[in-house]
Amino acid sequence: YNLYPSNIRLPTSDFQSPTSNPMPTTALKHIEYLSVKTGPRGSTTPKEKEGHEYVRKVLNGLGCAPRMETYQSRTSTYTPFILGLGLVLLAEILYWLIGRTADAQMGALAALVISLAAFISLLLELLGNDNPLRWLVPTAPSQNVIGVTAARDETKQKVAVMAHVDSHRTPLFFRTPVTFAAYRALTTLALVGLAALCVMYAIAIFAPGGALHTYSHIPAAVILLAWLMVVQAHYTPFAAGANDNASGVGVMLSLAERLKQKPLANTEVWWVATGCEEVGAYGSLDFVQRYADEFDEGALIIVDNIAGKDTGPVYLDREGIVAPVKYPAEMLELANQIAAQNPKLGGRVISQQGAYTDGYYALKAGLNVLTFVGYRKDGWIPNWHNPTDVFAN
Repeated sequence: YNLYPSNIRLPTSDFQSPTSNPMPTTALKHIEYLSVKTGPRGSTTPKEKEGHEYVRKVLNGLGCAPRMETYQSRTSTYTPFILGLGLVLLAEILYWLIGRTADAQMGALAALVISLAAFISLLLELLGNDNPLRWLVPTAPSQNVIGVTAARDETKQKVAVMAHVDSHRTPLFFRTPVTFAAYRALTTLALVGLAALCVMYAIAIFAPGGALHTYSHIPAAVILLAWLMVVQAHYTPFAAGANDNASGVGVMLSLAERLKQKPLANTEVWWVATGCEEVGAYGSLDFVQRYADEFDEGALIIVDNIAGKDTGPVYLDREGIVAPVKYPAEMLELANQIAAQNPKLGGRVISQQGAYTDGYYALKAGLNVLTFVGYRKDGWIPNWHNPTDVFAN
């Protein structure tokens, strides 16, 4: 393909020759194009759309008749949390200013209403559900690109291979496993502190003044730290996204080329390049809302962030932030069988905690899903949401 760059160099010790197996070469050329020539692909940005246009051109060249479907997405994963935690801090300021005046009870009531609304909205956000915070944050259009490889004979089942095009920002708390663990601990404490504030404000309606007026500053301080953390994250630059997730897109496009040469006998395969996975999996949500019925008896395979050093074919048995969703037993059994039959591949299962993939909404819709993510054996994804997520790595 003329679209591919020609300057890629492959270590001969790690890859088979293109003559015997062209997939590694092809995949790496796609990864290089997206992460180097296109570069950082923030959700809803022109660069994300440029990445989707590249996918569309490749799928079109493979005869997959690609189409581009648009939808609205929020522009940052952090804006609902900036708004929600900011409202809680506003509630604490109101409570502090009015708490020792004649209107102390009204101040406590106002603080309770604001903080309770923020608490419920943030919980819904963490569960991936619609909530008032989503109605108030900025949105912009994004897109999915979908192509199809027909079955060679009669179609008896459908499988969608899905990979997201967009790349994440580079917050400080993603630098190491230790900083990420601290981030998870702080956000958990912030939610507990928010619940504690709601209780304090409710008590203060009936018993204004007193020690609660001082003690409320303790959970408020934790919430302030969490707010500063997400503000910092929101203003960091986007990663080049070589592993996350040009790698998944590269493998998807390589598979599409392979099936053009040798289509499956009775399986129709959809190639789905989603957008806005990094801000709440909006592309996956749009796909599920449109096509869940078509895949009720089929399957979705999610390929996300798979090319990092010391990783392997790791597949998830659950994922989610607050209430993890389990993967279907049928899909896990199939993956376990393949891993057992091919021990040299090193396939293994892992539970993902505190994060989501494009598989999340498909799981909630009851579809058959299997998701691959490049975890190391120590449970960390190398270069995850870091400036080091570049083609060289």
